[in-house]
Amino acid sequence: MANGQSSFQIRIVLEREKYSDYIQAIRPDLDTHVGRSKTWLEEDNESFYIYIRSPDTVALRAALGSISRWFKVVREVMEVVS
Repeated sequence: MANGQSSFQIRIVLEREKYSDYIQAIRPDLDTHVGRSKTWLEEDNESFYIYIRSPDTVALRAALGSISRWFKVVREVMEVVS
């Protein structure tokens, strides 16, 4: 980050075959800012990679919580639709 401030970044790795439906459902929300954090998605033939970059641990925790809730909502909708 600018001005010599530190930041935190994590990468979540998900198996493409298992999580493809989840990623398709939340893809529009991944390439955005979640609070004070920046999230983005990268992928290859085998995996999805969700990245979160945050200015501090509080923002990182909040972004992780948001992504976790998105996955929970998708799972619950998929259970009702199935």
